[in-house]
Amino acid sequence: MALGGRYRLVRQIAVGGMGEVWEAYDDSLARPVAVKVLRAEFAGDAAFLERFRTEARNSAALSHHNIAQLFDYGEQDGSSYLVMELVVGEPLDLILEREPVLPARRLLPLLAQTARGLHAAHVAGVVHRDVKPGNLLVTRGGRVKITDFGVSHADNQKTMTATGMVMGTAQYLSPEQAVGRPATPLSDLYSVGVIAYEALAGKRPFTGPTAVDIAVAHVNEPVPPLPTTVDPALAALVMRLLSKDPAARPASGEELAGLLDALVPQTPPAGVPQVVAAAAIAAAARPSVPPSYPPRRARRTAGSTSALRTAPARTRTAPAPQPAAGTRAAVRAAGRRRSPVTWGIHLGRLGTLTWPLLALLLLLVALLGAALADRLTRAAEPGPDSPAVAAAVDGPATPADPPTRHENRTAPTQTTPTTSPLGQYPRRGPANGMITVDTPDSGLATEHEHDPQDQPRAGAARPAATTVPAVTRVKDA
Repeated sequence: MALGGRYRLVRQIAVGGMGEVWEAYDDSLARPVAVKVLRAEFAGDAAFLERFRTEARNSAALSHHNIAQLFDYGEQDGSSYLVMELVVGEPLDLILEREPVLPARRLLPLLAQTARGLHAAHVAGVVHRDVKPGNLLVTRGGRVKITDFGVSHADNQKTMTATGMVMGTAQYLSPEQAVGRPATPLSDLYSVGVIAYEALAGKRPFTGPTAVDIAVAHVNEPVPPLPTTVDPALAALVMRLLSKDPAARPASGEELAGLLDALVPQTPPAGVPQVVAAAAIAAAARPSVPPSYPPRRARRTAGSTSALRTAPARTRTAPAPQPAAGTRAAVRAAGRRRSPVTWGIHLGRLGTLTWPLLALLLLLVALLGAALADRLTRAAEPGPDSPAVAAAVDGPATPADPPTRHENRTAPTQTTPTTSPLGQYPRRGPANGMITVDTPDSGLATEHEHDPQDQPRAGAARPAATTVPAVTRVKDA
């Protein structure tokens, strides 16, 4: 079934005196909503239709985070419906059924939020007239939403109650309402006092076999004292709210909220419980712009310098308290203590060098060292240009030229000299280590200094000589 062509009813949530509350879905805005529909037995009744219209007008005039917001109102097939904010939570009466006595630290923020929501309605000229736990929805985060303004009354609203008719629930009815006088904002505060008494004592202050007996008890009987376990200041405030004389009660919902907040110093001004406000307070305390700190190295240096300058005498101090075993802090501390040994080496700002990475680096260094050693070994082997090979080509050394440390000391090998364009070259030279070359033009060419054995015979003609760059062997001193 779609109301107004857009609200599809999904499941029934609750049933009240005049209407049924459903969870629905708004097809136009694609969001879940709550729809309060006039009960079928009252469809077509002008009086009930007028009450639905009154509730819609009074709710539309209110806008507060502790009041369930009204979205839409419509009439269809002789019935009417209200479209409201869907509050994910549970009414306070179900909470009290599960926990008859609530601790003051949990109860006071709920009462303070209720007082603030009622104050917003009173400022707008609307008196709820039916404040009770069933009309206070508590979200999962602990926020209170006031609902059901079905019997509410506005300043500019004509009277819809017949003479002698009492509007409201007898267990939470104020004495002035019980005697037929008009309800005022202080009447709503009396109902808040009844809720506070019930949540602290585990029972309502007045009971009886019928609603009339309960209403008479509100007018005539004194309020029973609260248990001695209740804080005296809180008990005094509850007794003040349950005064028979409206003038003795707090003057407004705003004043009541302030008195309740004073009983719990850490309750924030909005009256939100600490379980919700803790994260918001921490986020607000956190600076939006990160502070500018000096570099860690500079701070460490400055700290060490100042410590050296003003080093106090060593005193024996007690060890720092250790977190309890098994707690999350103990697990984190144990992980920090053994992480440098178990997992690697801490390198400060560079991070941690783990043991697998360290082993990989050592293996890489070993491979590079092996490659370098192989390169050096290959370079040390004799090549065609080495001194040993040159000595083998030149021929065996003569007795006049003993081998040096730079020459090959092995037995000389017989080699066959090759013929060059300049004649027989190379060939064995003189005893002094010089190399002679026979040229086709000039005959034998020698160095400027000849060995005596190579001097020409007497009477022989000396041929012309040409100078060839000398190649000497390196001799040890």
